[in-house]
Amino acid sequence: MKSTDRTLRPACRAGTSLAALLFSMGPAFADDIGKVFNLGQVTVQAPGPDSASLGGTTITQDDIRQFNRETLDKAVTLVPGVSTSLAGGRNETNIWIRGFDRWRVPLSIDGIPIYLPYDNRVDFGRFATADVSEIQVTKSFTSVIDGPGALGGAINLVSRQVTRPFEGDARVGASFDQNGAYNGIVTDIFAGSKQDNWYIQGSGTENYRSHWRLSDDFKPGSFENGGNRDHSGSQDYKVNFKVGYTPNATDEYSINVIHQEGDKDTPFQDTRLPASQAKFWTWPDWDKQSVYWLSKTAIDDLGSYVKIRAYYDRFYNVLDIWDNANFNTMKSTSAQISTYDDRAAGGSVELSKVLLGGMDVVRTAFHYRWDQHNSQAQTNGNPGQWYKQPWLEDAENTYSVAFENIFHPSQAWDITLGASYDYRQMLKADDWNTLPAIKGVVPAPYGILVNYPTADKRAVNPELAVAYHYSGTGVVHASLSERTRFPTLFEMFSSRFGTSTGNPTLRPEKSVNWETGIADTLGSTHLGANVFYSRMMDAIEPVSVYFPSLGKSYNQNRNIGTENHAGFELEASTRILPTLDVGANYSYLMRQVLNHVAVATDTPRHHVFGYVDWRPLEGLSVVPSVEFNGKRWLQSAANMNTYYRGADAAVANIKIAYDITKAINIEVGLNNIFDTNYQIEDGYNAEGRNIFTNLRVKF
Repeated sequence: MKSTDRTLRPACRAGTSLAALLFSMGPAFADDIGKVFNLGQVTVQAPGPDSASLGGTTITQDDIRQFNRETLDKAVTLVPGVSTSLAGGRNETNIWIRGFDRWRVPLSIDGIPIYLPYDNRVDFGRFATADVSEIQVTKSFTSVIDGPGALGGAINLVSRQVTRPFEGDARVGASFDQNGAYNGIVTDIFAGSKQDNWYIQGSGTENYRSHWRLSDDFKPGSFENGGNRDHSGSQDYKVNFKVGYTPNATDEYSINVIHQEGDKDTPFQDTRLPASQAKFWTWPDWDKQSVYWLSKTAIDDLGSYVKIRAYYDRFYNVLDIWDNANFNTMKSTSAQISTYDDRAAGGSVELSKVLLGGMDVVRTAFHYRWDQHNSQAQTNGNPGQWYKQPWLEDAENTYSVAFENIFHPSQAWDITLGASYDYRQMLKADDWNTLPAIKGVVPAPYGILVNYPTADKRAVNPELAVAYHYSGTGVVHASLSERTRFPTLFEMFSSRFGTSTGNPTLRPEKSVNWETGIADTLGSTHLGANVFYSRMMDAIEPVSVYFPSLGKSYNQNRNIGTENHAGFELEASTRILPTLDVGANYSYLMRQVLNHVAVATDTPRHHVFGYVDWRPLEGLSVVPSVEFNGKRWLQSAANMNTYYRGADAAVANIKIAYDITKAINIEVGLNNIFDTNYQIEDGYNAEGRNIFTNLRVKF
């Protein structure tokens, strides 16, 4: 009997995985890049023989290399229904799945949640993809077994796993701006050994950019004259170590360590705005460490198992806020050094039991997570009088219990019914309130410690999904699910450097997701289509509120009502000739805040990705591609109450790869071929034409 611990892999046969879209593509060098780490996969579909994804997608390492997607934010845009935006003032990239952003789409590595205590502002551009075997993306339906959250989907990075007694590869790449000036390097290495019943491996990645260059069509703004983008440099390091024990064909136990360090500058807003609204920020530290245990133990020979995950995380982050564009003084009361030193620990236990000879699978899971946010600000009380505020602490526990039953009345049907109960226990919420100025002077001790009232929150999340396999390659599916997200500490309590006021009474957001779709493979042609509708209740958004007692307006997070997300996705690929493949996907998304209190920003109405893979000679691959993003609503950088429709943009790229030998591969590519000038956040124009080269070696 086939194992019932199934993930997105079978979707390749149904044509819903990007791997299927790229089937048999590319030079031979891409064929051997390590095994997918099965312990690191999450179950995002109804398990069972020949089951298909419920609208989800898997991005393989082949896909990542084929289109040179070095970081997570660039890789996921290969998937229909996924787009990115910027939080430019923080120099962060946000990912949107069918209109749900980073607060509503959890990220995990090998099933371990990557959740930043306090604000969960994950910067997806800081996560390199070189050591990833695949990226699992769910949209709308996400199994309750995988843990809490996931209003609109989830992303899981699955690490590589060594397969031979000795295995390794390395890459060094360089990047250049359109003038040919060197502006960065990327290097990565992977090495390991697989023995009879154990394995050991390690990998390392460095991604350095000194600067990037704007399009020649860029019009100068208040703080940016064009050419090389000022303060656009960044540097990221990452090491990943894994050791595992495999006593037999079904059981596996693994210890994993990930250490990453980053620092980044923040480009100024490049639109016309007053100097008082400019942000002179740098991030000297963006560091994260994770230690986690993964195990799977079979409990019978039918495919039943127990999975255990346990982890400890640390996130260390420093933000420097300067007085001016020269970054040479911190004398004003708005200057600050803000430090986060956060901790998290937790784990999960998952039990899967096969019944009725494989016709029925019962699964249950328990998740626990403890988060502690520790922060300190160093700033000025009286102008020029530097002092340290006390360390502040916020803490919470999150619990989730889930049950899921997958019934197969026949070989062709998968019926999934499940529910989870989530509970968030707020333990502590500190803040520091600066004392009011007296004739322009703030008296010592400059502020008071505030303990906000805490309140626990609960939610029940049901799910139902049906998949029908009408042929050996074709499947139709439909799903209905309800998920809940608890507001973050940041959303409830942050003053955002004095521009906002807290709201500890925020209610959880809840989404109801409907989806139906079809996927099939007809010869060498792969086709897929999904239609979806999501209704998010008690949506949390910042709104401007006038407070009579304070005599002024502040932004405050509030439950603004209901937000609708509706749309569809199409994807297709085919082999025209033995040496020529083409493929494309299209997404349509309509978002609307029903009571019009806020505007649904940052997501394009239309998104298109298309490619051609031409192999004129053995070992040679030429891959042009194009990505189009339609108009989206943007919020003005100069006036937060002003919105406008940003322009659409099409960006063309090309990559040429050649296998010198079976062990040596070279690549050269050109991104943004036509030097398109575009922006996806007001005040932050994108990179112009740029060049990259790579040299890969297997050993």
